[in-house]
Amino acid sequence: MLLRNILIIIYGFIINFDKEGPKLGISQPVVAGLIAGLIMGDVKTGLYIGGTLQLMTLGITSFGGASVPDYQTAALIGTYLTIATHQSAAIGIALAIPIALLIVQVDVLKWSANIFCQQRAEKYANQGNYRMINWMQYLATLFTSFVSGIPVLLTVVLGPKIVGSFINYIPAWLSGGLKTAAGILPAVGIGMLLQYLPTRDYFSYIIIGFVLAIYLKMPIVGISLVGLAIALILYKNQTKGNNANQETVTGGSDEDE
Repeated sequence: MLLRNILIIIYGFIINFDKEGPKLGISQPVVAGLIAGLIMGDVKTGLYIGGTLQLMTLGITSFGGASVPDYQTAALIGTYLTIATHQSAAIGIALAIPIALLIVQVDVLKWSANIFCQQRAEKYANQGNYRMINWMQYLATLFTSFVSGIPVLLTVVLGPKIVGSFINYIPAWLSGGLKTAAGILPAVGIGMLLQYLPTRDYFSYIIIGFVLAIYLKMPIVGISLVGLAIALILYKNQTKGNNANQETVTGGSDEDE
């Protein structure tokens, strides 16, 4: 268990660095749930929690210095607490949502601290002190890692016992409500995503997917392959149409000459 806790803490310090830096994809909620599940020995629970929180992020993005709920760190913490305390995945999702919102405040502190680093770096740039400029970059990177690393560290050190004891005192009606809310969250995530998509233009495809899933009981992989086939057909038809229009324009120009 000690090795697992150490790996979880290390991943916690890496996850926000990847989100703000190299963007290797390991900071996505579904990947965070997968990796946390692998470390803790329960991939299914990790994927369930990470995949559900991933749906919540599809319609959310951050511009400039805006802070958004940190669902990737929440997926990591939620998966860890769920497996460490032997709870159901629904409880983990219910715990992860407030965690994601609380980490926003830590992210705001990080931006404030990094402004200090930026101002100092500008001062050193005017002085020609390039060594200290590099140190300001390293310090800002460290602050960025703290956003996810510190909450994960505190969770591993203090969390399982406290959270486990807290969950044991939760009445059945409240835990049932949390599980129901966790079951609704994927639909909320998809609904948020549909608000940003041209659903009116492609509503017929939504109906096809609904029929395949509900009436024909087709697995999600099969529905995805059908969607991929339709997308390829549309792409080819659109490409042919563009080429035909281009040839028409070119032919018309030659005739004019």
